[in-house]
Order: sequence, then C-alpha cells, then structure tokens
Amino acid sequence: MMEHSPTAWRHDLFSQNIINIANNDLYYRAMIFYLEEEPSLLNDLLKLIATKIDLSKCVAVMKRTGHIAILAPFLKSVQSQNIGAVNEALNQIYLENEDFDSLRTSIKEYDSFESNTLAGELEKHELLDCRRISALLFRKNKKFAKSIEISKKDELYKDAMETVAESRDPSLAEDLMRHIMNMQDKELFAAMLYTCYDLIKPDVALEVAWRCDLQEFVMPYFIQFVKDLSARVENVQKTTE
Repeated sequence: MMEHSPTAWRHDLFSQNIINIANNDLYYRAMIFYLEEEPSLLNDLLKLIATKIDLSKCVAVMKRTGHIAILAPFLKSVQSQNIGAVNEALNQIYLENEDFDSLRTSIKEYDSFESNTLAGELEKHELLDCRRISALLFRKNKKFAKSIEISKKDELYKDAMETVAESRDPSLAEDLMRHIMNMQDKELFAAMLYTCYDLIKPDVALEVAWRCDLQEFVMPYFIQFVKDLSARVENVQKTTE
C-alpha cells in the first residue's frame, strides 16, 4: 500500500492492517510515509500503534526529519508514561512556541528529562518567562540558593519567597529578608513574614523592623508568634503534669 499509494492506500484500510503486522520496522516506515503523504493523519496513526512502538525511537526518528513539532498532539497523549525522550521533545516544542504555561505544567508534572541542562540553557535567556522557568527547574533540583538568585535578579520576589518556604532553610530566609530590607519595601517585608513565617527567627524580624521603621508591619508576625509560643508552653505544661 505504501509502495503504490496513489491507487492502493486508504487510511481506514491501512489502519486495520498495520495493527496486525509483526515487523516493527514497518511502524517507523509508516510514520515517514504518513509524514510525506498525509501529515494531517500522522497523529491518528501513532495513537493507533502507540502500544506497539518504542516511544523513544519514535521521537528519535521524527527528530531526524526536522518535523517533531507535528507530533505534539500524540506526544501529549502518551506523556503520562513519563518517558524522558517524550518529555524533552514536548518541552522543546513548548519553548519554541513560547507556550510557557504548558512548559511550566510539563516540568512540574513530569520529571524524567535532563532538567539541569534545560535550566542552564534558560538561565540567561533573553525572555523573562524562560529565566523564571530556569529558577523553577533549579528549585525542583533542590538547588534553592541558585533558584533564589535568579528570581532576585529579575525581581520576582514572590517566586523567591516560595522557593525559600520550600527549602525549609532559615539561613536562606534571613538572606532574602535582609535583601528586601535594603529595598525599603514595606509590602514585600510583610509578604515575606507571612510566606516564610516558620523559618524567620523573631530576633531577625525585630531587628529588621527596628532598623527600617517597620514596627507596624512586623506586629502581625509577633502576635502570631506569641500565640504559637503560648500554645507550645501550655502543651509542655500539660505533658509535664
């Protein structure tokens, strides 16, 4: 049918027969045939034989043609298998299309890919969204200080605070708070106290508030701190009794 396609090929008939063949090489030949003859039906063909082909080899074959982007619908349908080649191909497609929301979702949900390589590539990218994704990748790889450094350079302080909170590292919390202190931004100071409440030492919060005349903004933190401290003391007393 592929050799005499003008007269012998029909998609419905081809689909009925290809699922019964034993020669796996014909699957990949069929991919190239559809790419050349009926690219609009290629994703339908691949979904039909998805369980019979090696997805990594499928991606490799299509990359050699230079038309991997045409497989995006099919790759999305099989990404739940979390195969590195599929994830990397989709991430590259999202990046080239500047579809940063889809790229961020893919990175968060599927971790089988060369994340350090992608993070390094995006770190100095001219687009802010790419640098933000780089910070996200470093955070996923537990390189919290590097992630915070990138976020601080781009003044993405919400991202930096969330990274600190995830790191559970009081030293990183103090460093970011002192950086915010130098900016004299009262709202950021309050947001930092809220987001990283259980990582910030009370003496550090009090010092920063005193030096920058932010007593009003530190009071909610101390009210909550005193409440929590009182509750812990009561629990200790009850346990002792």
